[in-house]
This record gives sequence, C-alpha cells and structure tokens, in this order.
Amino acid sequence: SMTEDSLTNGRGSAKLATYTMTSTDFPDNISVGSWDEYKVLLYSESEYDGYQVATEVLMQKDSFSKYSYYSDSELSTSGSNIYFWDRDTLSGPIHTNGTYKMAGSPTFNGLVTSPNMWESHSSFTATPNFNGGTNFNAPLKETPSSYELTRLNTAASNGGLQFTRQIEIDLYAQTVSGVVKQYADIRQTNSAGTAWEAWNTYDISATNGVISTTGRVDVKNSVIVGTVTLHSETLIEIDGDIRYNTDPRVDSTSTDILGLVSEGSVRVDAAAHSSEGTQDLDIHATIMALNNSFLVESYTSGSGRGNLNLLGGIVQKNRGPVGTFSGSSIVSGYTKVYEYDDRLRYNVPPVFPRESVFSILYWKDKVMETTSYTDCAGRSQIGSGQNCTEDEREGN
Repeated sequence: SMTEDSLTNGRGSAKLATYTMTSTDFPDNISVGSWDEYKVLLYSESEYDGYQVATEVLMQKDSFSKYSYYSDSELSTSGSNIYFWDRDTLSGPIHTNGTYKMAGSPTFNGLVTSPNMWESHSSFTATPNFNGGTNFNAPLKETPSSYELTRLNTAASNGGLQFTRQIEIDLYAQTVSGVVKQYADIRQTNSAGTAWEAWNTYDISATNGVISTTGRVDVKNSVIVGTVTLHSETLIEIDGDIRYNTDPRVDSTSTDILGLVSEGSVRVDAAAHSSEGTQDLDIHATIMALNNSFLVESYTSGSGRGNLNLLGGIVQKNRGPVGTFSGSSIVSGYTKVYEYDDRLRYNVPPVFPRESVFSILYWKDKVMETTSYTDCAGRSQIGSGQNCTEDEREGN
C-alpha cells in the first residue's frame, strides 16, 4: 500500500513491503537481506524545506527462542508455588505473564520482565540480584497459535521427517568426506504400540532439520550438528546429556542449534544425570512446553543430582519443578544454572514458533539530497528559499 501527504513546505510517501511482493519500486540498497513471512518493511521518502530523507524500518515477529526463560504462569499445573532460590543463576531475556516467587538471593543477569511485582517466600527473606534490570509493568505476551504448530507438521512432511508413533532418537555427529554431518538413529513403536520396530539411520543434514511425531519422543545422549527441531504432540523426554558438536562459548562461529517443541511437557528422566557420570546434566537447546511444563521426573526423590546446566532457553505454559531446597542447600533434584545462548536473539531453530507481535529489527534514516539557496548576506542556506539578486544584497 502507498500513501502521500502534501505539507506547506514538504511532501512524503510511504510503502509497506512483505515477502510476497515482487515490486521493483524499492531501491536496490535496502538492508532486509533474506525475506520470510515474518518480516515487514516500511520504506518512506520525505522532503521538507529542502531536505530529502529516506527512512527504512524493518519489523519482525520474533521467535520464542529469543527467551532465556518464559512462562505463562509461575504456578505449577497443580497450583503450587515454585521459587527461584539462592543458588539459581539465569542470564538473557526473562519473562513471565504470572508472578515470580523468590527465596534467598537468586541471580538474574538479563532483563527480567512481568506485568506483576515479584513476591517473597513466607519463610525465607528474598533479596534477588537483578543485574540486568527489571520491568514489572510489562505487557502480557501471547502464547503461540495453532498456526505455528501447523507449520511444524507441514515442514516435517515436506522435506523433514514425520512419524505417527512414539520414537526414540539418538543424534550424533559423523564425518563424511571430510565434512561433519548430523545423523540420527531412530526407531518407533509398531502400530499396536506393544513393541519397538528396528532402528533406522537418517542423514538429517539432507533434510530441512524438522523431525516430528504424533507420539512421545525420547532423546538419548546426543551431539547436535547444524540446526534441528524435534517436535512431539505429546511429550519429549530427555534421557541424557545433549551437547552441541561445536560449543558456541568456545567457538563463536558455531551453527549448531537445537529446538525441542512439545505440545505437552518436556521432561528430564529421573536417571538422566547418571548417563555419563554421577551428577550434573548438560542440555544445549531452546525448549518449549506449550501446554504444560519443563520439569524433572521424581524431583522430590533421592538427594541432589547436581547442576542442570542449560545453554539456551525454556518456554513453558506453567512453571515446572526441577528440585527442592532448604535454606541455601539443595535437597533433591537439580540446581538451575541457565546460561543464555546469545545467538538465539537472531538465529532460530527450524520453524520454531513465533510471537504474534512485531518488534523493530532496525530503523535507518538517510539524507538523500538537499537543496540550498544564497541569502541576502551571501550565506548558503538549506531550504527552498530564493537566491537574492545583486540589488537586494546591496540594499537597493
């Protein structure tokens, strides 16, 4: 669309472009880069009093993968409070539509936002460390629409891998002709759901990176190469460590990114911490639990299992428990060590769900051309005035 308004000393025009347009009306030097259905460009040219300015504003629907931590509610599915406590450390963008519950001195190294002020535990003094700033008057953020899930299923059936039953998957790196590629051993249950079919090996590098199933997904110890999204309509269970082949904290050129999208919950198996040792669990991924929670199985049982070292982010409907504490000591389950993957601000796992609102990627103003005239004092002026005659300069 295009509009134009005339002012006493100026005029202007504006154009709105999307990825479906093929118009050649836009300059060749716009900075959009690659187009997709989530980008909108507003381009305008204006002239006022001799100035000509081009303005380029690129807006985009952000992916939920940009969050280090997001919840629609800080209550568990049973309605109980879950607290951030002394030894919890989080970085990156953090948001809840609910109310944060605090105990002791948890540390937040990214911007913390919510429509509501946080609340303290009734038995423990709370002095949280908000090192990245806060906004407790933030707007509510809508959860993903059904359209976003349809996109995942469509991508899986058109260039990805799609299954109709529970699957187990082991992702691993393999070097072929000197190139490291992503492979996966996958098996699914039979049509009766009573036994497992044989394992099959897939070259994930030859797909669009989306793996989807109508059933549950169990992810074994895995190494991630490139960009992959695992999608389940019911449950994703993490059975062991998941790590990037190239750790972006060591090598900033890493392109390894994993998205885990469950329409139910994403659950850490009770024995996941012992898959490679006696404690601690590493998960490199951005995690989404759309209709339930990210949680740890049997989190109240046994003793402390060490640190849950997450590199990425968590998006969940309801806050899920990962451990219990007493004072500054872990009693059972895990201590949260959630580290944000800065690449997720702009790099998105394949077809990862997007927000419904637009944010500005950039705003650029460029002076294209100016007009000038010479005033009666012989000075050059910007604008649309008229040059003085020699008689006017001499005062005649």
